[in-house]
Amino acid sequence: MIGRNHKHKKLLAQIAIWHNDEQHQKILDAIQEIPREEWDYNLGCIYARALNNVERYQEALEILRGLEEQGKTDGLWYFRVGYALYYLEHEEEAAECFQKAIDYGDDNEDTKMLLLASREEAERKREQVKYNPELYSDEEMECIQSHIDTYFGASGSVFHELVSPDIHVDIVIIEPTEKRNYYVLVTMGMGAHRMNVPDELKEENLARAEVLVCLPPDWNIESKEEEYYWPLRWLKIMARLPGNEDTWIGWGHTVPNGEPFAKNTQLNTILLLNPGAFRQKSFRCKMPDGSYVNFYQMIPLYEEEVQFKIKNNTDLLLSFLDKDCLEYVRIDRDNICKE
Repeated sequence: MIGRNHKHKKLLAQIAIWHNDEQHQKILDAIQEIPREEWDYNLGCIYARALNNVERYQEALEILRGLEEQGKTDGLWYFRVGYALYYLEHEEEAAECFQKAIDYGDDNEDTKMLLLASREEAERKREQVKYNPELYSDEEMECIQSHIDTYFGASGSVFHELVSPDIHVDIVIIEPTEKRNYYVLVTMGMGAHRMNVPDELKEENLARAEVLVCLPPDWNIESKEEEYYWPLRWLKIMARLPGNEDTWIGWGHTVPNGEPFAKNTQLNTILLLNPGAFRQKSFRCKMPDGSYVNFYQMIPLYEEEVQFKIKNNTDLLLSFLDKDCLEYVRIDRDNICKE
């Protein structure tokens, strides 16, 4: 018995090293060499943790369920059960487990963050059931995500929408890079709705769209102050406008705010263009059913520029606009039509 305990202590010490080095498969392989009848509660929990870390969540949950009698007063057991449930998309149950973990002394910030994330996702799903919004299929969502990653950049985070009465619109946040030193914010969900395109344009594959906006690297993305939040607000406005008004949006369309977007700028209207700073292939994404989702960039204009566009045309206005203001938002740029 002494020899067995000593062997287990050495293994636990080695497991701690492997865990810190994120070599989780080595932990699984080593524990599997021990007959199951020799596993104690601690070893079983460690094995389940390693399963969670290699994304074998269902197996982890089965192991942990077998340890429930011993784990019912252990905050760490509740955390690991909640972790598996969260990634199996059982957020309601996951939230209950994370709360239990906290009740039993788990004060880790990750637990608190996962509790909040679980509750928000559970609430979002309840609202979806309540409102039955138009949604991409799983296959379509994978297609859109791949397109965004390929042409606009890998997302750093996503602003998830909690209440979705008509369509579910998340906003993908792509961080500034050395190549493109500005944020790229892209809607994901607008294209689940097919817009009411005029009959003469139905063959042009213009019925589905997503919108994006590019913001300077010093923009406070997290702020809810209107001077920073208005581009995010307008992404959602543009995403819902076609469904709310039974209309469509496309290249060259302008949508007025009626007043400046915020107190620190006189820009007051959105112009939609192809995202010209990106490759032409970024302009549209071919979907599994053969339809296309078009991507349009929001370019803010001054009132005088809007009137110039109306009297002339979009192409002539663009010929006068500086390249930088067509690439990302500049709230204090020159008004090219102001006398």
